Amino acid sequence: MKTEPDDINIFAFLKYEGELVNDGFMDAKKAREILINVDEALRYFLFQESRDLKQVEFEIPVRITKGSWETIFLENFDAIFLKTVTAWGASKYFGSALSEMAKNDFKEVGFKSIFKDAYSSMTWVFKIALHLGNFTKKKFKKLTFSKNNKVVNLENDKGELMEVPVKYLEVFSNCPPNLFVSLARIIEVERELVIGFEDKERSDKQFIRVRATEKSIFIPDEDEDEILFPELEHDSYVELEGHITRGNESSNTIGFMYQGHILTSYPNEGNIKNFKDALFTNCIIKGFVDRLNKKSGELNEKLPRIKFIQLISNEPDDIQTQLF
Repeated sequence: MKTEPDDINIFAFLKYEGELVNDGFMDAKKAREILINVDEALRYFLFQESRDLKQVEFEIPVRITKGSWETIFLENFDAIFLKTVTAWGASKYFGSALSEMAKNDFKEVGFKSIFKDAYSSMTWVFKIALHLGNFTKKKFKKLTFSKNNKVVNLENDKGELMEVPVKYLEVFSNCPPNLFVSLARIIEVERELVIGFEDKERSDKQFIRVRATEKSIFIPDEDEDEILFPELEHDSYVELEGHITRGNESSNTIGFMYQGHILTSYPNEGNIKNFKDALFTNCIIKGFVDRLNKKSGELNEKLPRIKFIQLISNEPDDIQTQLF
């Protein structure tokens, strides 16, 4: 069975393999749903890398070959993107900031580099979900940290450990539970999902296969709308003990791991730069619970956020880090 693309110009692919696609055909409705899901998923991860890319339009190449049905991404992907921005940069679909970024930053950094970071994040999300046997319930247990707290040893229910960069555990924790539903729904015994990625410059190579026995991992149950930590009521004052998994200056937020869940938290005042000493440490967070749904404006957020006023490190020889 063919497992990797022959073309040296392909750095990433997502495809289906098996008897049901041996002739290179797929039902038109299924193909449409898959392409929409691929587009939505990629835009989600791109948005995590750069908020300015939220409205970017780009095309997804699809190739039908004997033995597989696949979407591919070539090494000249950034050139294709810049051509798109040149055509649309001054239109209503792009603001002036994005146009300037396309003309300046992307020439230095390259959209392909940002895209590769996003695609790498997506492959890690799949790897973590397959390791844990669950994607829709983001709860972790028996976590141990290594390599200056930048790598977490993630244990599954079988007692197996997998080293995961903390930044990807954070991405995994924040993923919507229905992000890959359409991709997973059509997986069958004779039609498996295969995802590949290789960045030779950074020696990053991933190859993932999702089989029929694993498809349910990526399909949410209908009864998974439970409110987590209901005792943490909106606007209530709390002092919680946990671990800071990341800091994001652009969004001015940190990730705070509490009882197996990562809570997005932000300072009541000021910038998270004031809390750099507490990054990747065990600490106590003091602040107020935020359950306001950003989309609806209602107080029904499933996972609470913490608007913190103080972080106190529990690490030896560390001093208290606080806002004022």
